[in-house]
Amino acid sequence: MKKRGRSSIRAILAAVFFGGFAGVSLLTFPAGVVPMAAAWLALHSLLVWRGKPGWVPLLACLAILLIKRTAWLPGVLLLLLALGIAAGLRLAGRRQGRSLPTSVHRATLALLWFAWLIAAIDSWAAVRTSRRPVLDPHRPVVCLGDSLTAYGYPDELAGRLAVPVVNMGRDGISTTDSLELLPAIRELHPQAVIVELGGHDYLRNHGEETCRRNLTRIIEECRSLGAEVVLVEVPRGIVTDPFGGLERRLARQHDLALVSDTTLRWFVLFGPYAPPGMWLPREWHLSDDGLHPNARGNELLARRVNDALVAIFGPQIERHLHASVNERFEQ
Repeated sequence: MKKRGRSSIRAILAAVFFGGFAGVSLLTFPAGVVPMAAAWLALHSLLVWRGKPGWVPLLACLAILLIKRTAWLPGVLLLLLALGIAAGLRLAGRRQGRSLPTSVHRATLALLWFAWLIAAIDSWAAVRTSRRPVLDPHRPVVCLGDSLTAYGYPDELAGRLAVPVVNMGRDGISTTDSLELLPAIRELHPQAVIVELGGHDYLRNHGEETCRRNLTRIIEECRSLGAEVVLVEVPRGIVTDPFGGLERRLARQHDLALVSDTTLRWFVLFGPYAPPGMWLPREWHLSDDGLHPNARGNELLARRVNDALVAIFGPQIERHLHASVNERFEQ
């Protein structure tokens, strides 16, 4: 009886642990999906090392990746395939009532971690651009977006950069609306365009295909002007992404830099209406309404965009570098 009682307690604790872990995994931001998968693989590896079947973590990880509808880049697709193969082998061995040979255990573990490594490299490269243009101090950086742009991060960005910054944010615009601004962008002849659009496409039920087509047109138009494009990833869901990681897919397809949606999600988390922000002092908040950035939020978003531009053009795009160079020249 005592053994049966201990076994029941262990089963309950295991269920609570797996359930909590799965819940946290479903809330993982897109930037953390691959590290989250590593945690499930580590748990699977630990169970296999202890002589357990280990199929539950594999199926859980596979289900979570499918539910989240993250950007299914080639590396992630390879990871999904490896998870399916490994879970199938583990379940087959369980149904036959026998343990798989050690060589099969080692081979599936090697396959899983190799696939994860490819997914990690692919996901890392997908949000970074290989392009390294020469900075032109006279051509501006244009910030194109909805209210998250219109409310002021370009002003903060202008104080950081050694080139002009033009705020073309318009409250409430969708990607379709933004196409009307393309002639004005052409006249400015920018060397970089920061694109923060797509949230209102989701709110107006315009659909992923329309949003993708419009963003592609904006990207191609900017590239035809000789301008680099930085995409700001827009969050559209908590557990699952109805647009399937659109910005990440476009960033990989067009070799663009991407500002992760983690930054925009922090406006909610560190706003006054959701934890942990609702428990924190007001001066810690990044948003006053739980969505749009306040002064601290604008500073954070400007810093992330600044980092993306430095990665493209080098540190010479920053104002402080030019100031220090001028001071040394004058001396």
